[in-house]
Amino acid sequence: LLGNVLGKEEKNKINWSGTIGDSNFNIADRMAINDVIDAYGIYWDTNNLDGFLSLFTDEALGVNYDSNGKKLTYSIKEEAQKANSRKRMEFFKINNMQRRHMMSNTMLIELTVDSAHLKKYMILLTTNNNSKTQIVSPVFYDFKLKKIDGIWKIAFREINLDRPLDLELKP
Repeated sequence: LLGNVLGKEEKNKINWSGTIGDSNFNIADRMAINDVIDAYGIYWDTNNLDGFLSLFTDEALGVNYDSNGKKLTYSIKEEAQKANSRKRMEFFKINNMQRRHMMSNTMLIELTVDSAHLKKYMILLTTNNNSKTQIVSPVFYDFKLKKIDGIWKIAFREINLDRPLDLELKP
């Protein structure tokens, strides 16, 4: 159907060349991947932990760095990590802090029929006590996704901060 709308079958190419600017890729996959990344920020910002976790594969890995620059790797869906995420969301609610993930530049590194790798810039904002909005930190994400039963899920997420957060991430 999409090929007929565009009038070009090559627009439905299954494997993208990896060359920036190459328009021969699966448009539906690119849109779905973007939807997952947009939902990532919105689910977190609205304290919807179940929705947030639904975006990840069961084996999804997370990577971030502590205040000393030490790399920390963990399973995003393990119980301890879910508890940490729940605790962070509660902290924001209790302290009247509204987070906003302002997603921006995306650079696709790889796209196949069932996997994707992309880099994404984001600016994390917070509005404290409904009065003052501040930039918490620019963030450079590294996402890897897998397509499982026709649904794109995040399999890997690395968070690279330009400066420490106001509430440190813990694995």
